[in-house]
Amino acid sequence: MHGESDRRILIVRTDKIGDVTLSLPVVSALKRNFPSSSVDMLLSPLTRELVSGHPHVSEIVIDDEKGQHKSFSGFLQLVALLRSRRYHLAILLHPTFRLALALFLAGIPRRIGSGYRWYQLLFTDKIYEHRRFASKHEVEYNLNMLDPLGGVVENVRFNIRVHPDAIHKIESKLRRNGMNASERFVILHPGSGGSARDWPAYKFAELGDRIVNELGLQVIITGNRDETALVAEVSRRMREKPLLEACQLTMKEYIALIQRSHLFVSNSTGPMHIAAAIATPVIALFPPIVHCGPRRWGPYGEGHAVIMPRIPHCKRCVEDACPFFNCMEGIHVTEVFSAVREILEKYPQKKILRSDRRNRGN
Repeated sequence: MHGESDRRILIVRTDKIGDVTLSLPVVSALKRNFPSSSVDMLLSPLTRELVSGHPHVSEIVIDDEKGQHKSFSGFLQLVALLRSRRYHLAILLHPTFRLALALFLAGIPRRIGSGYRWYQLLFTDKIYEHRRFASKHEVEYNLNMLDPLGGVVENVRFNIRVHPDAIHKIESKLRRNGMNASERFVILHPGSGGSARDWPAYKFAELGDRIVNELGLQVIITGNRDETALVAEVSRRMREKPLLEACQLTMKEYIALIQRSHLFVSNSTGPMHIAAAIATPVIALFPPIVHCGPRRWGPYGEGHAVIMPRIPHCKRCVEDACPFFNCMEGIHVTEVFSAVREILEKYPQKKILRSDRRNRGN
């Protein structure tokens, strides 16, 4: 990858929190190999705060597809914006025809994208990998998009910034709820934003009670604003009241809360990837569906645990037609609690996990 500099590079990833999190190593890899270049990201409004303050992102450009850029004239405004920024290279990690066309019309001279889409002619460099086969982790698929630039990425770095003001607000909130600075707690995140089949709320509640009663730790239940009812249900089902129900935090505050926690237990969801990226141990609960399974979407790095129902893998979920429906019921609380105990005993202190892998193979 060496030998070129002073370029303006655009990374395009306008989908969800988890997808953007798993794309951040691409930014860091580019900056290491092209230190004189500027690397921007084209994001949706949803993920602006997640990337804000990243040390290797020069600027964040917003594609407001549901608002300002929704109409045809809005699309042309986006094209004009990209054209005005005079990018030399664009890497489309979130392949859609709309975005591929925008990069083409913006006159970006080099455009890297998937070679398996009908609009592949809009790209100058094509990557031939079928992600739906889920034979690699999403981080590795993303890093493979750099192959036309040469070189090998040996170190994976996410570099998510935990903002000091958010840390202060979270510490204040924890103190107001009676927690001291050295006290450990576990986050339970029962939602998934519809990205996977979910472990039932009553099992999260039972797990929470066991963590409080048998391990003597506090529990915080988290979710986004659309998951307020689910978070409340888990809290209501617990015999021991959780320390906090957190559904109204900003993204910066949520990242600070995850960093402060000692363990993150969740379904397959974006915040799970944030936790792994900032070296908070994760226990992830996954359905046995190939395209959304842990090989591609599991927590990245070392020190995490993945638990799945012990049934055959399936290509897609047919719900009521499946003899194992609902398969996530097959994950027992005792199994998850054993993993909780094991990880907390193995990692009694924070900041000893590594969220990177070395020697990425293809």
